[in-house]
Amino acid sequence: MTSCKNYQYTRPVTTPSGGPQPARTDRPREAALRVLRELVAADGPATLAMLTQSLGGHPNTTRMQLEHLVADGWATQFSEQPVGRGRPAKAYLPTVVGRQAALQDPDLSDQVALLEAVAEHLSQSSDPRGAALAVGRGWGRRLAAAGSDELTQVLGAQGFTPEPVTDGIALRTCPLLASAQSWPTVVCGIHQGLVDEITRDQWLVEPFALPAGCLVRRTNGPAHR
Repeated sequence: MTSCKNYQYTRPVTTPSGGPQPARTDRPREAALRVLRELVAADGPATLAMLTQSLGGHPNTTRMQLEHLVADGWATQFSEQPVGRGRPAKAYLPTVVGRQAALQDPDLSDQVALLEAVAEHLSQSSDPRGAALAVGRGWGRRLAAAGSDELTQVLGAQGFTPEPVTDGIALRTCPLLASAQSWPTVVCGIHQGLVDEITRDQWLVEPFALPAGCLVRRTNGPAHR
């Protein structure tokens, strides 16, 4: 889908908090989620006409789903810069949590409680960091065996809302944020192990390194095994 070129908007800003937002555990209803995924795929502001062309169906159906997405915080709405006469068209952008919901594996929310219990258990072990890395690598191996081996896609499916930045990949949400704040060595160690196993390049997970996210920064050399 071609992005809209004549627009005037303010990209949603996350209040600086020294880390990512918590991942939302609720999800849009299926019809709205279909529109949200198309909105994320647009990779820029999209109008109702653009979305309807991509999705098919009647514009009123798409408009209704967009209204739900905006009302529930999954997307934002703004007016395009007017061109000529007439009322300026409305355009839409996904919010950070909207991108999370569109990219995330729909079964992930069922796994969060288990992962939190694992993190709490590992925090009491004699070597929390080493145990966490081992668990993360085991997780990564299973994802890779299932066909998930592209780092950004894996991070998106696991609820991190990855975004390319100058230094690497920003993680704008975290599905285990509360646990990561309580046991950062363990939770972030699990995430490091996951990253190590998915890619043969070396990426370093830097927790809470950005005003509104964590950072996965590429370094030289192969990943540590």
